[in-house]
Amino acid sequence: MDHQDSHERSNSYHLIPNSSITHSAWLEIRLFYVRISPCVISSVPDHLTLCHERREIGVSLEINGSRVPSSDTTSLTLRRDQLNKESSEVTYVSTDSVRVTGSIDFEVFDKDMVLCGSLERMESTWNNGSDSRTAGWSMDCYTAIGSGSSAFFQPKLGVSAPAIEVYIAGCCGGVPVILTKTIQVSPRRKGYRHWMLDSIPEDEEVEKNLKGGNGLVRQRKLQKMKRDL
Repeated sequence: MDHQDSHERSNSYHLIPNSSITHSAWLEIRLFYVRISPCVISSVPDHLTLCHERREIGVSLEINGSRVPSSDTTSLTLRRDQLNKESSEVTYVSTDSVRVTGSIDFEVFDKDMVLCGSLERMESTWNNGSDSRTAGWSMDCYTAIGSGSSAFFQPKLGVSAPAIEVYIAGCCGGVPVILTKTIQVSPRRKGYRHWMLDSIPEDEEVEKNLKGGNGLVRQRKLQKMKRDL
């Protein structure tokens, strides 16, 4: 049977109708968690790794108060916080302080990649009759699970379509920001696995009116050969 798309074409948006939110305002991330259900409780790792990729020049990133060069890739630990045997659910959490001024990509790994995504700065292009503008942030993410080597994808043990929730909480310019998205893993056929990762808003009108810091829709491709079992 042909494989199915494992990603959803919908973004999590948080708009801030406040003219005091400047283009240089930092997004301060105070909580990042990943919740996966169902899973094989006895097989889940005690932590995951959150990686922030290289960024465009001009996008500043700070981790726990230390500035990170744009050419560097950083990693943080998502510690296992909750393990619910009844619901076969596990949650991984990071409370490291992360501050960023613009669009940034991220990836979550066990041994292999579990998911990847991006945070995009958004600003409105419309005017509602006042001098105020609407700014905000969006998050999009995609699963990268599709192999029996993953602790979260084990069809032989009855786990082939887990749901993954990604949740980010923080603030921007003193205004609370919450971004959340749930993505579903779908069974895939054997052989090569290909993912086309396109940050495409579900609502075309939103895409027309809102744009990221560089005004472009980001695209990433990931191709991976399935390991021989």
